[in-house]
Amino acid sequence: MASRTSKFLIGLFVMAGSFIVAVIIIWVGAADFFLKGSTYVTYFDESVQGLQADSAVKYRGVDVGKVRSIRVAPDDRLIEVTMKIDLSSDLQHQTEAQLRTAGITGIVFVELDRIRPDEKSTSPEITFKPSYPVIPSRRSEISRILAGTNEIMESIQAIDFEGLSEQLKNTTLAVENFIGGKQTHGVMTNLESTTANIDRAMEGLRVTMENLQSFSERIKENPSELFFNRPPPPKKIME
Repeated sequence: MASRTSKFLIGLFVMAGSFIVAVIIIWVGAADFFLKGSTYVTYFDESVQGLQADSAVKYRGVDVGKVRSIRVAPDDRLIEVTMKIDLSSDLQHQTEAQLRTAGITGIVFVELDRIRPDEKSTSPEITFKPSYPVIPSRRSEISRILAGTNEIMESIQAIDFEGLSEQLKNTTLAVENFIGGKQTHGVMTNLESTTANIDRAMEGLRVTMENLQSFSERIKENPSELFFNRPPPPKKIME
């Protein structure tokens, strides 16, 4: 009797567990089925590692939908992300999608934001017919940083360092030849001669200025020297 009771309880427990699992599956599926909004699709030309079905779709940080499916696009190049979004704005012409990471958790979600008119579009070209309305995408911040780094590295690799080194050597040799050449020696000799002449001229000018100063002092003391070789005789005192 006890054995039958035990088997009955085990069977009842299994049935109850199965029923609960079935209810959960039905509830999750129904919740997704009855999720409000419209279905859209976006295409990324980069890795979507970390993004999964049921990942959040946010508009400037506010939850507006979920990712329904992720698969490789028909062109075998892009990644197709199908989303159900509850947002009434014109998503195809006013918004763009971008992959984002939530803090340090590493959880990836799709962020929707207004299209920036002053920024060049990076949405990939679509060469096939999509199943749903397309929201243009924008490369993620990490992808753009990596692309910029690659461009910098390519620019550095394109620099002809060997040619620059050779030009620098030739320029240095030309300067050395110019400084040690005969023309430079002649220029330096002429410069020294000119400097000596300037020194002599300055000395002559100094002597001339001293003579003029002396003459000026003499004229001030005795103006008659300007007209006479000797000063006039002193006048006699009238008696």
